[in-house]
Amino acid sequence: MEIIAKNVVKSMVSTFVARSNLVFQIVILALLFVSLVLKKKRNYFLHGSTMLIATVLNAFSFILVMGPSFLGLGQLIVDRPLFVVSVATVAHGILGAVAEILALWVVVSWRLRSSTKYCARKRKVMRVTIVLWLIALFSGILLYALLYII
Repeated sequence: MEIIAKNVVKSMVSTFVARSNLVFQIVILALLFVSLVLKKKRNYFLHGSTMLIATVLNAFSFILVMGPSFLGLGQLIVDRPLFVVSVATVAHGILGAVAEILALWVVVSWRLRSSTKYCARKRKVMRVTIVLWLIALFSGILLYALLYII
């Protein structure tokens, strides 16, 4: 009976963390949209600052929640590599990791420069990064649905 109770509590904590991270990711998505509006208004400093905040928040989520979750599904991925959850997890993990690395590179390199001219040269990388980030976000929502709703 004690083992069953521990498993129920562990499952509830896992669900709470996953749901909290989903909400957190939606907040980050809102920051991304705010940042894009700031860019359209040619307020590049605030655009870069909000992207920096979104990138740092996402990095914390990546390290504290998504990385451990990915590792927790490692055995499933190895045992059943073509299972839909395994494929979705690997795709989400790779896309998310690449997007986070690119975002970190862009915002760190921007913070080291005072001129926006340097950033203008990185437009293509920024566009690829935002597309990868959005694909990773929506694949993460799909993964959440597969693991916790369906």
